[in-house]
Amino acid sequence: MIKSTELTQAYYNGISKGYKNLYHNEQIEKINSVKQYFLNKGSILDLGSGDGVLNEFIPLDSQLYSYDLSDELLKLNSNSDEFKFQGNCEKLLFEDNFFDGIYSFSVTQDVVNISKAVNEIQRVGKNNCLCIISFVRWGSRVDEIKELIKSISNEILFEEELEKDYIYVFKLKK
Repeated sequence: MIKSTELTQAYYNGISKGYKNLYHNEQIEKINSVKQYFLNKGSILDLGSGDGVLNEFIPLDSQLYSYDLSDELLKLNSNSDEFKFQGNCEKLLFEDNFFDGIYSFSVTQDVVNISKAVNEIQRVGKNNCLCIISFVRWGSRVDEIKELIKSISNEILFEEELEKDYIYVFKLKK
């Protein structure tokens, strides 16, 4: 039996060529709703970067790290190859306390073990790391995701229900 992570990876690899047509405008809407919170400098993880829609919104004084399960989407991402990483959210390839910001748009609902992924976010983010997480609001794990976000946040700066998603901006507690 194929694991859910492998199915998710196969799905996004399969739609990679049409990803922009399918999700670009939706992602821009989410980004626009929270971009006033974006950091002006520092190391930022784009967790579930897809084809790199977030790249154009990150200031030049920041270093953006693109991370996605789909190697085909990463090929379309305009970020420098040295800052693109392919892998699973449940085991991030970075050292502890590395990031000043972690932005993840519409990813957590596709993760097999959300608790593990949230622990990884907490591990790689610095204390008071600015986190932005969105997830689809009709998923079966909405309450679990909300509780996990609250369990790792020092302060929730913003939360909103968009047409398809919930979106949270918060500071990470260690």
